[in-house]
Amino acid sequence: MYRSILALSLSTILFGCGGGGGGGDSYSATDSTDKEGSQWERIIPACPDNMFCKMLTVPKDYYQADAETVEVHYAIHKASDTDNRIGILMVNFGGPGGEAVQGASRMITHDFPDEILQHFDIVALDPRGTGKSAFATELTDCAIALAATTGNCDDTLTQVAPYMGSNTIVKDMNELRKALGEETISFFSYSYGTRLGSLYAKYFPENVRAMVLDSPMPPVSDNFIDLKKASTAGNDLIANYRLDFNPQQKQSYEAVISHFYNANEYTANDGSHLSMANISTTLTHTVSREAWGDWAEIKNELITLLDDDKAEPLINKLNSMSSSEYTADDLRFNQVFTAVVCTDESIGLTQSEINASLPEFEQQSMLYGAYMWKYSAMCANWQPKRDPIDHVKSMQDILSGQQILIIGGQYDTATPYQWTTEMANSFGDLATVITVKNLVSHAFSYTNIRCVDQYTTGYLLDPTVKIADASCDINTNKQRKMTKIFNHPAQQNPPGTF
Repeated sequence: MYRSILALSLSTILFGCGGGGGGGDSYSATDSTDKEGSQWERIIPACPDNMFCKMLTVPKDYYQADAETVEVHYAIHKASDTDNRIGILMVNFGGPGGEAVQGASRMITHDFPDEILQHFDIVALDPRGTGKSAFATELTDCAIALAATTGNCDDTLTQVAPYMGSNTIVKDMNELRKALGEETISFFSYSYGTRLGSLYAKYFPENVRAMVLDSPMPPVSDNFIDLKKASTAGNDLIANYRLDFNPQQKQSYEAVISHFYNANEYTANDGSHLSMANISTTLTHTVSREAWGDWAEIKNELITLLDDDKAEPLINKLNSMSSSEYTADDLRFNQVFTAVVCTDESIGLTQSEINASLPEFEQQSMLYGAYMWKYSAMCANWQPKRDPIDHVKSMQDILSGQQILIIGGQYDTATPYQWTTEMANSFGDLATVITVKNLVSHAFSYTNIRCVDQYTTGYLLDPTVKIADASCDINTNKQRKMTKIFNHPAQQNPPGTF
């Protein structure tokens, strides 16, 4: 669903989100630009056939809980074995900007094993700004106007962003838990969803039964620049892996990129000129997820450039690869992403401070440093009110012995593996880490990696049993079918998200 914003990937290259889908009819919401023949049209899916949907009324501002309220949308799929029901399994597919209800519906149909569906009510809450929850319509409308150059989202973000940060979503989650009459929750999350999960464990430790943090965010970060620099290093690691750790090819690649940014052009020995679009797309595809096939498409042509300094084959290949137009949902997604990430910042930076940070990016990667830095100013001079998130530290002193399962990829395309290590350190002895090796991807549970799935399912069924740290090496896992990954909500999202 979200593949269509590939061209924006490295402008926000970070965390993973959920995709749409599910049963039921859909209808078009009216927006102002439709009257002028805009190609964008917001489609709001009906409640999936396999879930029950409802709206929950919550405070707009939890710091003034007796004031204005808003509504958030959620859905439930009941456990099939009611006599042996364990409780609720709340899911979040990340983003920020990804909805949860449609993604959960798809996982219920395609991905969750019978043991999970038998024993848990699957509960999905669309975060504010997504699905049918508060602010989704306003952000879609302004995003369409921005794309059509008939307006922008400045006023809308000022009005709604302060009530969309991670602190607020975590409190919405707890309000939903209380509304459902549950003492505790089991939480299953990918990517940015792990930020919500780890914060929930910090703010409401007594209400945590189990928590899966798959492809985690860092437990400690102050701003968007912190995230971008770590992602820059992560991209460099993937590029090394994709080039088979060939130092000569890596140096050639760095030389091409450096020359392009210094001279604003690159002409190969065959006379072909690489454009900014060529450079951007090549860098993006070099670190794209294996299942999407983008790297396989350009690999030989890129090697020809690096070994022989011939660019024409690469340019022709890039021109032949299909691209999609943006949808209204893509446009909205980007605005939600901005609203949440910037609201969460504890240390905001000015444009001049960000401009001066290029050397810090280049320390992380000479290949990706300048490119990532170029797109790092999303939150510069942020005007709306912030709601900074807490650092997640010393969680073994906060939780009451609950075990936490953390899953990280050695070559994760959105949340670098160093964040897995950092999250594990924050939970100390309570954390078990499952490391996925030799796979360039993001979000791993229930994507048909049997080694990972057995740990995730076993843990959710009984989180009191301590699991030792383990590795799942894709090179030795012959059961994996890469075709299935395209149906998975956490794999159908922008490469530029958490």
